[in-house]
Amino acid sequence: MEKIFKKGIPMSQEKRPVCSLPLNDADLRQHNCNWTKGLQAMTDWIWSGNLNPEAFPNNLGKYLLHIPGVLEQQLNYSTTLLFDEPSFRNGVQISGFLDRPLREMIISYIGQLRRCWYTMTHHAVLGKLTFSKHGIPEKEFELKYSSLLEYKKCPDIFSPLEMALLDFAHAFATNPRFYTDDQFNHLKKILEKENQQKYVEEALWMTRLQAARKARAAALAAGESPDSVVIDELSRKAAQNVTNEIPADQAEIHLNAQLVELSFVCLQFVALTDVFSALNIPDEDFMSDVMQQNLPAKVISRINELNKQGMAGLIPQLVSEENEDFIEGGRLFEAVLSGKIKIMPAEPKGQRIPFTPYEGRNENSDIRPAWLGAPDRDKGLTVGGIQVGVYGWSFGGYFPGNLPYTLIHHPELARYEAPYSLPLLFNEDEWRNGVNTGGYVSSKIKEMLIQKVYRLNRSRYGVEHHTMFYYNTFLDEYGVGRSPQVEMDEKQRAAAREMALEKAKLSILYIVGHEHAPEGIYSSLEKALLSWAEQIIRKPQDAHIHEPRVREELSKANKREIRAGLRKLDTAPALTLEAALERLINHQIAEMVMVVGHMDGLARAMTMLQLEAEGATQIIEGAMDSNGNIEPELNKDKKVKYTGYFNNRPGLHTVLRNFINVDPAVLTINELLLNPELCDKVKQRLKSHNGKINITSKEALKTANF
Repeated sequence: MEKIFKKGIPMSQEKRPVCSLPLNDADLRQHNCNWTKGLQAMTDWIWSGNLNPEAFPNNLGKYLLHIPGVLEQQLNYSTTLLFDEPSFRNGVQISGFLDRPLREMIISYIGQLRRCWYTMTHHAVLGKLTFSKHGIPEKEFELKYSSLLEYKKCPDIFSPLEMALLDFAHAFATNPRFYTDDQFNHLKKILEKENQQKYVEEALWMTRLQAARKARAAALAAGESPDSVVIDELSRKAAQNVTNEIPADQAEIHLNAQLVELSFVCLQFVALTDVFSALNIPDEDFMSDVMQQNLPAKVISRINELNKQGMAGLIPQLVSEENEDFIEGGRLFEAVLSGKIKIMPAEPKGQRIPFTPYEGRNENSDIRPAWLGAPDRDKGLTVGGIQVGVYGWSFGGYFPGNLPYTLIHHPELARYEAPYSLPLLFNEDEWRNGVNTGGYVSSKIKEMLIQKVYRLNRSRYGVEHHTMFYYNTFLDEYGVGRSPQVEMDEKQRAAAREMALEKAKLSILYIVGHEHAPEGIYSSLEKALLSWAEQIIRKPQDAHIHEPRVREELSKANKREIRAGLRKLDTAPALTLEAALERLINHQIAEMVMVVGHMDGLARAMTMLQLEAEGATQIIEGAMDSNGNIEPELNKDKKVKYTGYFNNRPGLHTVLRNFINVDPAVLTINELLLNPELCDKVKQRLKSHNGKINITSKEALKTANF
């Protein structure tokens, strides 16, 4: 880049807290060195966003080298989400649904709002280069990026679309529950209008191609010769006759893809700002020069100002200020524990995007049998890609849900999000070529952290689904869950299951106020991790204060597991025991902070998009009894009527109650936490009512949200 230095000088990093992790290049002494060095090289090139034909060595890549199994999948996931321009495959658009300058502006807004040093500096540069690539004048960039946090007062600087997108990003990064349906519908209307204008320059060519090819196929079917002038003329005219008006079905598909892309861009940068700030990831040594070469002085000054301010008070209280409601000794909590209050979970229905199964009866069954499911727009790549999540998130079971149905609106996210999430959230004991590459902490620890994150955010979809996952980790731990199971007789198995369920129940009930929990509910390591995770969510810049306690407890736990034969320590390449243990703790810190960050973002996305609990499905129509037997409803020919679903599946709440056996107290505390208005009503009834309080799902639904 040409070295033209501007007046703005970026703030020095000298007084910043020391980074929590060593940020080194890939270790070429390791048995997997070519793989990790290749991954690092990809970060240096790909994350420049096709804006500068040079490698850009970066500390994000060096951080992710601590969790290489995650880094491998993060590359595809983040690159398509953030940097793709409109991209197509098999006749459909697969990514790049929102303009790149808009995505960069949203990213910088979240970075500035959350006072995240690394995001503010890097995405100011990426934003400037993106604006330039798209022909947007430097003055316009300067005005927007120095006024982002004041956008509501600047309608002369920001377009109606930009303001609507920033409203979305603001609610996402603070409290998603404050984002209204009216705001959402306003955003959709503006996007629809913008999409019509963009369609001509971005996607009309594909519609014309398809029209020409369809006309050619029709002519061939009518007997025309493939080489005839007539067939070429018919194809040409069919393309010419396509109007500039975006087809209605295509408009809806595009809009839903934009809403999902927008949500996941926001998700990614809530996650990354959590990580960057919690670990104090510094800018690269050369970053100050890069900023001066590319950024207007006013933008640099604004970033300096925000870095000085810090983050105090930026994130609103996520859990009700009456935290005593959900900790030991609180009147409400004790009433739930004693069984005085019982609430059935509400089942609100989302209205913001469609959750359309790829299964189900196809109306054109004469062309495509119902049992084949709905036709895929992308030759099976989208629906096939999401099967990694359908099976992986269900630990080998077939349980498609509304998160997969959300992702298939965006073909590339459908292919890449699940493979990224599995090594981060679920994989254990991942070793490649003799090197430990992932799964540095147990699934139980990760699920405990996820419970904390989801309850801080009050995410209905997250709390309910991961209540199931958390219970499963206890059942696994006691040898009565998923494979491998311990050999026991029926009586022993029942006793072990009862113990596991009680442990899971208590761990969930006390997790909001974990520091006040009775002795024995949480280990000293678990308490340290929960306090650290809460700080990452509430004030990530101060998370490092909790880190020494976390490291001390991890050290003790790791040594104990190694002595007991419960953990294999990676000592390659010829490390001392102490050095190998220190490296393991660094890997664990790196893995857990990204788990917390990613789930913080995902919790918010699921609330913004109003993901709902899944209902039951069955393969044929009819009445199902409690044993799963179906009395079929027959058609006029006395044959069974296939629904198109691939298997019989109970609804989520049935799974929680009847299959996992989640305690009613947990279901009650979940609903009270997720339904603040109902919680207030129950507290009022407690004051004037001495008897039991039973609330149906239907009653809870009246005040339910996501």
